[in-house]
Amino acid sequence: MSFKNIPRNETFTLKPYSKLVGGNAMDQYIQQALAGDEIAIGHLTTMHKPRLFAKAYTYMKNKQDAEDIVQETFIKAFGALAQLKEPKYFATWLYKILIRESFFAMKKKERTKLLELEIMEQLQLLDQEKSEDYSELHNAIASLKKDYQTAIVLHYFYDFKVFEIAEMLGKPNNTIKMHLHRGRKALRLKLEETMQQPIQQKDVKRMLKEQLFDLAQQYANVPAHYELELEDYHEDGIASFMWKGQSKDEGAFIRLDDKGRLDDFAKTPTKEGTPITEEMKLEIAERLLREQYPEALSYYTLVEQNKKESSTSFKYGQVVSGFPLDGFYCRIEVTDPGEVIYFTYTGYMENPPEMPKELYPTERILNTLYEGDWLLCAESFNKKYESVSESGIYAIYESELLTQAYDAATGKQLFDYGNESKRSYVPFPKVEALQKKYTIEEIVGINEEWEQYEEESMDEAYEELNWRPKGWQDSEGKSYEHYMKSKFENRVKAKVDKRTKRLDSFIWFAEIEGEAKLSEEECLQIAAQFIQTYYADYTPYLHVEMKDEEDIEENRAFFRFVVQKDGFFVENEFFHMNISKKTGGILMFLAPDIAVESIGKFEPKVIKPIKELLPLKGLKVQLEWDKVYGKTEKDEDEMRFIYRIQMTDGAFIKGVNAESGEVIYSVI
Repeated sequence: MSFKNIPRNETFTLKPYSKLVGGNAMDQYIQQALAGDEIAIGHLTTMHKPRLFAKAYTYMKNKQDAEDIVQETFIKAFGALAQLKEPKYFATWLYKILIRESFFAMKKKERTKLLELEIMEQLQLLDQEKSEDYSELHNAIASLKKDYQTAIVLHYFYDFKVFEIAEMLGKPNNTIKMHLHRGRKALRLKLEETMQQPIQQKDVKRMLKEQLFDLAQQYANVPAHYELELEDYHEDGIASFMWKGQSKDEGAFIRLDDKGRLDDFAKTPTKEGTPITEEMKLEIAERLLREQYPEALSYYTLVEQNKKESSTSFKYGQVVSGFPLDGFYCRIEVTDPGEVIYFTYTGYMENPPEMPKELYPTERILNTLYEGDWLLCAESFNKKYESVSESGIYAIYESELLTQAYDAATGKQLFDYGNESKRSYVPFPKVEALQKKYTIEEIVGINEEWEQYEEESMDEAYEELNWRPKGWQDSEGKSYEHYMKSKFENRVKAKVDKRTKRLDSFIWFAEIEGEAKLSEEECLQIAAQFIQTYYADYTPYLHVEMKDEEDIEENRAFFRFVVQKDGFFVENEFFHMNISKKTGGILMFLAPDIAVESIGKFEPKVIKPIKELLPLKGLKVQLEWDKVYGKTEKDEDEMRFIYRIQMTDGAFIKGVNAESGEVIYSVI
């Protein structure tokens, strides 16, 4: 199920994780991300794309470049990731960097009075729903002593931990534990009395979670024929649910925050009828925001209203001195008949920053760019996404200063790119081709112990193939962990280009038994022979990227074969392969996007010095509020007024054509 048009290289099977060897899938991804595995980092990005791409879109203003920003966010989060003790808390850890968490309705300074008021309002709301399935539960909770009632609702409805409740109420941890224990006992006795049957403690906990699920169904207005696919209750209080319909285009996703409020929501339209006016749509959107986060309206302004083919998107943001604060907004989409199909909320700043009294001159920012270092390189571009007349490889000049953030008051560069070591390459090894196999199953390594099964495809350009062991039974459950296991545990996935019928990628998510016995050189031989056998037309253009000692792994060897033409290394076009040192099997394979014919056409005629191409046309130094994630904890939480260099229409700059001097930028 997909709610957004995700660019090709965001689909997880294209840049997949190359080693899943039993255990928890999330553990494996995070371990590889900690080791610097770009494939694992890319997959983690895809897993969390609903929130990540909402953030990236506000930054980039287009979908195609959102992946770059998301990946950059992961890189900045990587240093903090090493401190993560429990992989299951990865989402919470990541969100701390991506967005500001929605503020608690009750701040610590407000404590008991507002907290008790919120609890009573929640219970009144539950009572007004008059749910036959939960009326006994609601009545039983309402009958508890106030201390027990507060502890029960905070712990089970909102999933606050004991120490968090204690801190908010200003009471010792042991007191809260006692209130929970006695509250559960009293609740069980009350339920047994009203329902006239014995009630186990686990049933009480189940009923509290079912209440949250019931709330999610009401918000999403899920059609009866939809099937529940994901039901996950996170320990930090966030609950996620996903339903799928009969076709791949039917579905709904909802995430509730730790107070049962809408956090993220997306669904395919289910309501038909006479179109309503734009004013009525706006009224629906504002009413929903007021119901969920009434306090946010005093901070928000309607900053964007975008009429689409059959719906209208409304964006509320927090504006300071005429500029929206990055990452603090609510976006709501309403269909022409008046159905809400999208909602995402990222909070507000209670104490927003102040505009600097003086601004650094913009001409100095451009002078810094023009006087800085430029790198001559090559990159492939697609005319669907970038401002090029024809898709292919171009010689370009790049500068880190084009993607830099500058303090608007001082002009200081805020991103620390570090001193990345220059990559080195050696020619593709001379190897003999193997006897060619002709079926995809044979090439991938599928034998009679595996069976093919169908999964919904999200990419119209590629045929997606999936295999699992014969007779395989997925573990029961609908949690996020169960959902991920049902997609990846003991699976093999491949993608075939529908036009060329050529294998584009495959990956084994399966446990590999045995001990490592092959060397790096032997694994390189296996990888090179595979490419020589099935992609021989590429080999004259390939070089092997050299690895540092810390990149050597015990049980697998991974290699990048980068496209090179006339001394230019096209670093965004490569073969990526992972080889098992235990069996010599290919665990993962990824082919370049670019056709070999396009490589041959790349013949830059006159490369001009960068000084002859400056100044560049169409550039603008843009002011905006943004979070800049530096090395200190203060940097992590600080909102700054910054400059960014963009095109006059806000497009993201990719580089400068080294022959014509034209700026290449994103067009989506």
